[in-house]
Amino acid sequence: MKFLFITTLLVLFEASIGFGQKGKAAPDFYPLGYSGETWTGEVVDFNNELRILTLSNKNGKNSETFVAVIPDAPYQWVRDMYKNRVVDFAFDKKSKTQTYRYMGSGEFAGDILPSGAANGTEMRDNPPEANVMSEFAQFKGRKITVYYTRASRTVGGQKETYNDVWRIRILK
Repeated sequence: MKFLFITTLLVLFEASIGFGQKGKAAPDFYPLGYSGETWTGEVVDFNNELRILTLSNKNGKNSETFVAVIPDAPYQWVRDMYKNRVVDFAFDKKSKTQTYRYMGSGEFAGDILPSGAANGTEMRDNPPEANVMSEFAQFKGRKITVYYTRASRTVGGQKETYNDVWRIRILK
């Protein structure tokens, strides 16, 4: 029995090493339509004109990169449920307010809807129009987690998919 428990822990540990950069968002309030995808890595490159951050995550000999598109939309510094400071962009860029819904698996006590959260949703006003981020040099060399959704657009008659970021959590 003890052997089975230790073997299970080792398998879980190895799996977390192999897939540590791509993850699922922890229980918290998220915009309607957010699938829960995250990616963690160090910002190794940025392009202010195209609004692109390139993240890298090195694991021993292996290295993976992730390209994130930062929206050309107002942002605001807020705190997530765990009191981490995060940069939030409007998820629905056409709406004046954003609706956030509590997402948690319900498997653990920490996943239970926090007290004071009416019906598991909350409304937030969009940030002021003047709060548009145009310089990404502040992120270079920092380890961040981006919260993103897969989106598509047509550029020059060609349809392309990209990783549309709506939240950035700075880790170091």
